[in-house]
Amino acid sequence: MFKIGETVVCIDAKRRWYKLDGLKRNEMYTIVGFNPYDDGLILKEIKSPRSGCKAYAADRFRKVDYAFAERILSEIQLKPLPKRKIKFNFKRRKFQR
Repeated sequence: MFKIGETVVCIDAKRRWYKLDGLKRNEMYTIVGFNPYDDGLILKEIKSPRSGCKAYAADRFRKVDYAFAERILSEIQLKPLPKRKIKFNFKRRKFQR
């Protein structure tokens, strides 16, 4: 499912029965290894304080879908911007000295 070197995004940073120590939802992390006992993810940017291998449960993460992001960006770039008429309503004021 996951591979070393892949970028993943956290989808569940809720505390369960143990402390997470800085894991944040919607943050991106890089996989550097796996826990041999439960296939938890060992991340480059952050370490789990409760795991012997400093790993987090794999179900807390999903792969980053770069194809989706590239498709959205290309759609945005192809659409022309709507033209709007801007009206300015200035009133002259006399300044007193």
